[in-house]
Amino acid sequence: MREKIYITMNRIYGILMSVAFFAGFLPVIPFIIAIIIGGPSAEALCVFLYKKYYIWVIAAASIAVLFGLVTMYVGGKKGLSVKEINTDQK
Repeated sequence: MREKIYITMNRIYGILMSVAFFAGFLPVIPFIIAIIIGGPSAEALCVFLYKKYYIWVIAAASIAVLFGLVTMYVGGKKGLSVKEINTDQK
């Protein structure tokens, strides 16, 4: 049962991180447009993205990372543990 919960949570985590990644990448197009048009309109566009849009994107990414940490805890995974690595190749 715990393994099923872990698999489901891991899929949800993957979706959340993908959405957060693409939401963070999405403003590249408006920034390029702002560079092209220049002036006060470009400034207004960049300020809007910085003050309104990125706040939500950073919050969404933080929630996704927290969900991933909870997923690792539920699955009993230790992503940052130090283990002896066997380098013998036979």
